[in-house]
Amino acid sequence: MWPDYRNECELNAHLYSLMCCADERDRVQKKTFTKWVNKHLIKVRKHITDLYEDLRDGHNLISLLEVLSGVTLPREKGRMRFHRLQNVQIALDFLKQRQVKLVNIRNDDITDGNPKLTLGLIWTIILHFQVSLLLLIGREWFMAALWVLTHEGSFPG
Repeated sequence: MWPDYRNECELNAHLYSLMCCADERDRVQKKTFTKWVNKHLIKVRKHITDLYEDLRDGHNLISLLEVLSGVTLPREKGRMRFHRLQNVQIALDFLKQRQVKLVNIRNDDITDGNPKLTLGLIWTIILHFQVSLLLLIGREWFMAALWVLTHEGSFPG
């Protein structure tokens, strides 16, 4: 059921509080995702300070994917918009080849520094590389625990 606002001021106050919450959530996500990216980029002696700005040319994005996957990717060396778009496209194509679903994220969104779509892209990368690793480790741990449980009586002592 929708809340019943008695006047326009109450509605505006509610909408303002929702926008403040969304802004705070985005700020926290940006900070958290920047730390996560830097945790991996440090392995290739790179660092970002602004998630939205520092991924725009595609170089840091490609480096991140190289660290996470162990695969060397091609990259454009130029500084023109075409080169930046191409580098981001290389990263997006690599993710698509690995069956990572990218919903409505285009190379120009990242090149233009779109905050929502940049956060969405990094979250998708985290899900694919971090969570799939945790699931794999969890599965390995589960199989080892299952083996121990099924062989419990076969140990001496």
